[in-house]
Amino acid sequence: MSTLQDPLTGIAPLYLIAVAFLTAALGLVIRSNKFFKVFAIVNTAIVFAISAYIMHKVVDEGIQLYFFGGYPAPLGIAYEIDNLNALLGLLATSIMLLSGIYSAWYMNFPRTYLYYTLFLTLLAGSLGCLYTGDYFNFFVMLEVLSLSSYSLVAYFRDSPKSIEAAIRFAFTGIISSSFYLLSAFVAYASFGTLTMADIALKARDLNAVTQFSGGVVGNVAIASAMMIALASWTWTFKAAIFPNYFWLPDAVPEAPTPISAVFVGVIDLIGVYGAIRMFYTFFGQGSIALQFRSYTLEIFQILGAISVFIGVFLLLLQEDVKKFIAYSTISHLGLIFMALSLDSGEGISAAILHTISNSFAESLLFYSAGIAIVAVGRSINTLGVLRKYRVALAGIIIAMLNLIGVPPLLGFWSKYLIFKAFLDTGKIYGVVILVLATGISAIGYFKMLFSTLKPVEKIREDPRLRNSMLADITIALCVVILIAIGALYMLSPSARKFINEIGYNVIEGYKAYYAFLSSGS
Repeated sequence: MSTLQDPLTGIAPLYLIAVAFLTAALGLVIRSNKFFKVFAIVNTAIVFAISAYIMHKVVDEGIQLYFFGGYPAPLGIAYEIDNLNALLGLLATSIMLLSGIYSAWYMNFPRTYLYYTLFLTLLAGSLGCLYTGDYFNFFVMLEVLSLSSYSLVAYFRDSPKSIEAAIRFAFTGIISSSFYLLSAFVAYASFGTLTMADIALKARDLNAVTQFSGGVVGNVAIASAMMIALASWTWTFKAAIFPNYFWLPDAVPEAPTPISAVFVGVIDLIGVYGAIRMFYTFFGQGSIALQFRSYTLEIFQILGAISVFIGVFLLLLQEDVKKFIAYSTISHLGLIFMALSLDSGEGISAAILHTISNSFAESLLFYSAGIAIVAVGRSINTLGVLRKYRVALAGIIIAMLNLIGVPPLLGFWSKYLIFKAFLDTGKIYGVVILVLATGISAIGYFKMLFSTLKPVEKIREDPRLRNSMLADITIALCVVILIAIGALYMLSPSARKFINEIGYNVIEGYKAYYAFLSSGS
């Protein structure tokens, strides 16, 4: 573990928030849309480079720490970054950079500076949630993420559907965030701290006394169960898991297409990450909440399975391509939740790899279908227009094959890991669900592929269609990333070892996570 604090470890979310405010201010004096497009891409690329640097530091040196204001945890807010959140942070910035490039092609609307203000704020909230080691600071960054998300859904404010979707999304999101805030109150009242590592330590050793926060108070078992129950509502909402899945097919179609890709590629993984932290870092092996935790993981198995079948059956009925992708995402997130709730290192590793695979593949679908949406609309039956846009057509095909799990694409390896995790834990029903879901969803995916064969003659007059180079670059980059990661996992023993060890590090390495409490004291 690194005890020397690198300022870059804690700078990314603050930098993005500062840049977002600057973007809003510059919008009052600068009218050039091109300026804001370049400005946003450059700053997103800078943060991507920072996240890649952090990933490199974590791999080389171990857990990275940053104490804001120099105040040691648990007195102040700390960022603590291990293999898990470093990898997901790199994933989030990758998708956001791709969406930033795609936005430069897509955004041909007024108020572009407002769009990029919200875009950068959304990335700040996402990275803040992933990197923070403070339970309450997670809530703060979750609100930053949520408020920008609601606003982006309502970006086309002249559309009644966008406003209606944003209001419903915001209303249910506020309820979800309120449950998390209540869990933070419970955590502070019982554990005397909001530092995640401190909670993880005291949940396993009720006699532990740490500097500044002391020991536990009251019935910690009941408090822990309340935290799990309240926060689980937030995790299932953010990850669009039954019964909290309904916002995704409602909000995603009304958002600008680059933001639709961000919803399925970035925002959903916050719920996956939060669930892993709560059930393995806070209340994992040896914790006071072990029994209640086991019951909750079994419930997650059921909710995940229901989500899988809701997704695969409803995607078969969709004629709107954006809703189709939304339900596809729900089905894959259900598989991810089933895998992460197996209470095994292999299950967590499988969930993480499938999260990476699904994030890039579903985003790729939006990038590719987005050209058809601009050209003719959102109907699946008009995807044949992509025969004139070969890069986008190739993107649709690669994304679909990846989601089905065709080797050697990344989707095959992630589904293989899920399959193996089910077998190794004796959950044969999980294998059956995985096979059935893959077969049923393949019908929908092939239906979508066949629709690209139908000729479409009538195309809208849109200036964006005269030059789709930036959209093509985004699609090509996403395809290359998806194929490259799959090839890397297949050919590189070190890459397989890294992924496979993430789950075991989360389960068995919790001592390393809370050992930093003495660092900087």
